[in-house]
Amino acid sequence: MIQRTIAVSVMAFVLLCLSLGLAGAQVSGRKANANQTDTVLFAQAQKALSKSSFAEARTLLTNLIETYPDSGYVPRAKLFIADSWYSEHAFKQAESEYRDFITFFPNRPEVAEAQRRVNSIHRTTDF
Repeated sequence: MIQRTIAVSVMAFVLLCLSLGLAGAQVSGRKANANQTDTVLFAQAQKALSKSSFAEARTLLTNLIETYPDSGYVPRAKLFIADSWYSEHAFKQAESEYRDFITFFPNRPEVAEAQRRVNSIHRTTDF
């Protein structure tokens, strides 16, 4: 069940990347700095996620959120942070991030999937 859920999650992420047209983005450098735009940080994070470099992706996404709090990428960055924790089976962290996403972005279409993830966490773990 968990493997199927992870496989579906990975497929959804890949489809989202393809739909955004960022899956093939080539961005040089790995370290985030203040001179990088939100677009560059987001593209680098997606690249890290595609390589299962979850900690690196979270660092880049957190930098994006903190540096560009009004960026249009912030909702997806928050969701991708949650997804990265979920992929690593760090369910407490994932649930916290999904709940934050639901609270701060209640009108986003991804809220239903975030809520399904929270429900899934409760079905697969003992809190």
